[in-house]
Amino acid sequence: MLRYFLPILLLLTISLLSHAQACQFDDVTFNSDFSGARLDSCEKLAKHQYHIGILPENKPVNPSPWFSFKLHSEHAARVQIKLTFNGNNPRYLPKLSTDGINWQNIAFDTKGQEMWLSVNTDTKPVWISAQEVIDNQEYDIWLAALQAQRPEILVETLGQSEKGRPIKALIKQSAQNKEWLVVIGRQHPPEVTGAMALFAFSESLLLDDTLREPFFNRFNLLLVPDVNPDGVETGNWRHNANGIDLNRDWKNFAQVETRLVRDKMASIVKNGGKIVFAVDFHSTYHYVFYTMPLEHDLAPVPLVTDWLADLEAETKWVFRPINKSASSPERGIFKQYIADHYKVHGVTYEVGDNTNRQLIPYVAKQAAKGLVNNLLKVEPEAFYVTHK
Repeated sequence: MLRYFLPILLLLTISLLSHAQACQFDDVTFNSDFSGARLDSCEKLAKHQYHIGILPENKPVNPSPWFSFKLHSEHAARVQIKLTFNGNNPRYLPKLSTDGINWQNIAFDTKGQEMWLSVNTDTKPVWISAQEVIDNQEYDIWLAALQAQRPEILVETLGQSEKGRPIKALIKQSAQNKEWLVVIGRQHPPEVTGAMALFAFSESLLLDDTLREPFFNRFNLLLVPDVNPDGVETGNWRHNANGIDLNRDWKNFAQVETRLVRDKMASIVKNGGKIVFAVDFHSTYHYVFYTMPLEHDLAPVPLVTDWLADLEAETKWVFRPINKSASSPERGIFKQYIADHYKVHGVTYEVGDNTNRQLIPYVAKQAAKGLVNNLLKVEPEAFYVTHK
C-alpha cells in the first residue's frame, strides 16, 4: 500500500508505511515484499534512472545501512539506481540475485555518500541487496536439517520477541555433562557474514564426528543463532523492534530478547550446569576476535590466547586472527556479561563484511576444531576462579 503518490513529470516519490511496499514507474517496479527487505523511498530521476532512499529504523544508530529490494521491468532495460542512506556512507558491497537464494557481487560506483548501480532487468525480478539475505525462515530450515541428521538435538523456543517471533535455541546435552558452551548470533541484523561463520562453526561441532564425539562426551551446547528476528525481518540496520542495540543491553536487560537468553543460561546453572565459554558471532569491516583482557582473571586465563594461537598455526597460509582485548563493564556487551557474571571467557567473533565466502566457513571450521581441542585440555575445576 502506498502512502503518498505524486504524479509529477519525471518525478515520482513514494514514502512507505512499511517495508513490504512497491514503487511503480511506467514499466519499472521496485518492491520489498520479502523477509529482510528494506526500501524506504523511490524517486524517478530520468528514463530508467531512479533514486532509492534508505532510512535507519531510528536514531542514533550505528552507520550500517542495509538495503534489499526487488526490481523488474515490463521490457528489457538497463536501469541506473542511485542509493542514498540518510546522510551516511555505504558500508556493504551490493549483491544481485535472480532467485533470492544465490548471490553475486555487482559493479558499483560512489559519488560522495551516494552509491550508483546499473542493472539489466526484464519481466523476471532481480534482487538487489547490501549482502546475501539470510532471513528468519532460513534459520528454521537450517535447524530442521540439523535435527534430521542428529535426532538427539532439541530445538526449544525460549520465548517470543517484542513482535511475537520465536527466539529458538538448539540444545545438545547429555544428563551426565555439566559444562556448557554458549553460542549466539544475529544480534545485529545486517551482519550476515557472522551468520555464515556461525553456521559453519556449529555444523562442525554437531556433524563432524572427529569433533562431535569427544566434545559431547563432556560438554553440552546452547546455541541461539537468531537473537533478533524482528530486526532481521524488517531489514533493520542495527536494532530490535524497540530501536535498541541488543549488544548494549546485557547490563540493563530492558529487552525481552536478551532476557530470554539470560534466563536460559540462568536455568542451566540452577539445574547444576556450568557455563564455561561463550561465542557471539558478528560482522565488521575486517576479521577480529574481541576478547577479555588477561588481567580480568577469567577461568582459565590462557584459554583464549591458546585457542587463537592454534587457529593461526592452522590457517596462517591464508588467515591470521587479530585478537583485540578490551573490558567495557558499562556498555552492556554480551562477552562482558559472560566474563562478569560467569567468570569465564566470552568472545565476540567478528567476520569481515567483504571476506571471501570460501574463507568464512574454512576459518569457522578450524576455529571450532581449535576451540574443542583447547576446551578438552582444561580440567573441570579450572573453569572456576579459585585464586580470589
